[in-house]
Amino acid sequence: MDNLKDVLLVFTVVLLVYVLYQRLLQVLGKKERSKKYARVGEELKINQGMLAMEITVDQPMSLLITVHHNSGNEVLSEESRQLETGLHSIEVNVSSLSTGKYYVQLKTPSETYSRYFELT
Repeated sequence: MDNLKDVLLVFTVVLLVYVLYQRLLQVLGKKERSKKYARVGEELKINQGMLAMEITVDQPMSLLITVHHNSGNEVLSEESRQLETGLHSIEVNVSSLSTGKYYVQLKTPSETYSRYFELT
C-alpha cells in the first residue's frame, strides 16, 4: 500500500512539473510574439501646429498615421512610412484642423493604436 502511494505521489509531481514547464514555454513564447507590436510613448505634445509623440519598434514595420474627428470622420492621412528598429519621433502637422477633439490613429501590420487630443 505504501508503494502505491509513493508511485502516485511521484507521478503527480512529474505531471505537475510537466504542466508547469509547458506553461513556461507558452509565457516565453509570448515575449517573442510581442516584438511585432509597437510601444507608443505616454507623452503627446502639441506645439505650433505639430503633434509629436514617440514610438519604439523591435523590428522593422510599416506605419500608417491618420487623424480623425471625435465623430470618427477621417480628416488627415499621411503616407505610409517604414520604421526601422528603435525609437522614433513621430510628428503630424495638425495646423490645418479647427478647434475641437480629435484622435490620432497609428496602424501597424499587427495592431491599431488610438490616442485622443484636443485643439484649443
